[in-house]
Order: sequence, then structure tokens, then C-alpha cells
Amino acid sequence: MIDLPILVLLGAFFVLLVASVIRTTAGFGFSLVAVPPMALLIDPVTAVIVAAIMAAPLSLWIAYKDFSHVDRRLAGLILGFGIAGVPFGVWILKVLAAEILMVVIAIVVLLGTFLVWRRVTIPGGHKAVAAVGFFSGASFASTGIDGPPMVAALQGMNLEPRVQRATLALAFAGTGLAALTGFAVSGQLTQTIGETLLMGIPALFLGIFVGERLFRQLNAATFRQVVLTLLVISSISVITRATVLA
Repeated sequence: MIDLPILVLLGAFFVLLVASVIRTTAGFGFSLVAVPPMALLIDPVTAVIVAAIMAAPLSLWIAYKDFSHVDRRLAGLILGFGIAGVPFGVWILKVLAAEILMVVIAIVVLLGTFLVWRRVTIPGGHKAVAAVGFFSGASFASTGIDGPPMVAALQGMNLEPRVQRATLALAFAGTGLAALTGFAVSGQLTQTIGETLLMGIPALFLGIFVGERLFRQLNAATFRQVVLTLLVISSISVITRATVLA
């Protein structure tokens, strides 16, 4: 029996479709786009877990398609420290009240938007990548958001766009599977999550189909503006919700 209203399920389908297109095209941004409106539709914990579960197979698909472009040393470094951060993030998601979690999500969304907007570069080479990898793993498991800090850490390495996308996809796929295990062990997988995922699966495949075509056709500068616009909208929406709950 499905308990969620049909309008909520349709809204979840649309949000996850847009997020899938963004992730397939840019290699990051799925949860930045998906979590805030999903939190408005359902609740922040469900939004985080659904986004995290949905992001894992999407990352696996990108990594599989572009595996020859993966920087294996970087991917291993990000993955190792990212998985180490996941248990801390799962614990945060478990213990935080909904209104506090919304504030945390708002802060992370704003941070991610700022990093992408300003093209921030985090110096420090592989040491910085390791530290940011741990933070991203914890952030992914607690807010569903992991991409922008890692992109900032990789900005100064002069990676080709396809290499960066493939490397992040492989690392994020592993982190996502680790987070899913953490959610299961901590008893956070609910019927509401299952119902939302039923709408998310077709949205995922349609998003991959559209995103792959956009990746080949879109002007990079134009796509950047589209992503930033969506991130600003997401930031405003989550801050509004956090203020109301507070």
C-alpha cells in the first residue's frame, strides 16, 4: 500500500529527474539539486537517504562508461577517506532533530553553491584531497551532499572535465554504497523511502538518457549558469524551510 500522496510522488519524480540530468552532465550536483526540494516535499531525513541511494547507481553508471578516464590514484584516495567519514555522517543523521538537520543542510548547500559559483580552489594537493574526502563522506551520509568540496579540491590539478567527472563518479559510487550499508545497519530505511525510490528509478534512467545527450551538446559556460541558477533556487528554498521549522 502506498501512503504518500500522488502529488508528492510526482513532485519527487520531477525533482529526481532534474537532479539525475545534472549529475550525468556535470558529474556532481545531484544532491545539491535534489535534497532541498525533497525535504520540502517529504522530510529532511528521507530526502537525504533517497538522494544518497539514488546517487550511487548514477555514479556507477558514469564510472562504468568513462572508466578509462579515471585517475585511479585520486579515486582511491577520495574513496578511502570518504568511506572513513561515512559512519560519522550516518550518526549525525540519526541523532539530529529535523529542524537542526534542515539548518545543517542549508549551510552545506550554501557552501556548495559558493564553491561552484566562485570556482574556489582548495590548495594542498593530495593531502587536501584526503581531508576533503573525509568531510565529503561525512557530509554525504548526513546531508546527501558531497560534490562541490571535492570539485574545489580538484580544481588546481588541471584535470580534463571527463577525467574529473569519471574520477569523482567512481569515488562517489563507493561512498554511496558505504552510506547505504550504514543506513540499513542503523535502521533508517523506511516505507516512505521505498515508495519514493519507486518514483526515482524511472527518473534516474530518463535523467541518464537526457544528461548524456546534453553532455555532448551543451556549451560549458551555458550549463554552468543553469546549474548555478538551480543551486541558488535550492539554497533559498532550504533556508526558507529551515527558518519556518526553527
